[in-house]
Amino acid sequence: MRFNDAISGAIFLAIGVFAFIHAGSFKHFPGVPYGPDLFPRIIAVMMAGGGLILIVSGLRGANQVPWVVLVDWARRRRSYELFLAVIGSMLGYILLSDALGFLLTGFLMLTGLFLVTRGIARLPSSAALAALVTGLIYLIFVEALRVPLPFGVIERLLVG
Repeated sequence: MRFNDAISGAIFLAIGVFAFIHAGSFKHFPGVPYGPDLFPRIIAVMMAGGGLILIVSGLRGANQVPWVVLVDWARRRRSYELFLAVIGSMLGYILLSDALGFLLTGFLMLTGLFLVTRGIARLPSSAALAALVTGLIYLIFVEALRVPLPFGVIERLLVG
């Protein structure tokens, strides 16, 4: 599926404005000359600026290029199933991660996505790969970057 640049630009502009406003709600730490909103706001300004450039570009060529062009993959049902699986897994993570924790929720999410893309016949390797990737992400964020992830069932067993 191909959209006119004006449509993509409007989406980028909206996300940039939303991110800029939302970053203002981040808590500032005393004694630090800049707050945690600095880099998100820089990125938001760049997104909004890029969105404006795309809007202008798209409107200039609006007479020559259709607003939406469906390519072959956009006509296949499987493409929409995969898209909905990703959206569903993200919503599942948002709803379950506080109760179940990152490790269990991430494992379930990745296992489900691997099963959708690879098929049920590859359940053992999908589960093993999901466990490996979830563990690696956990180690990178919690141990290396010191980013707290949702604490849940498995994390309680590991700690206590």
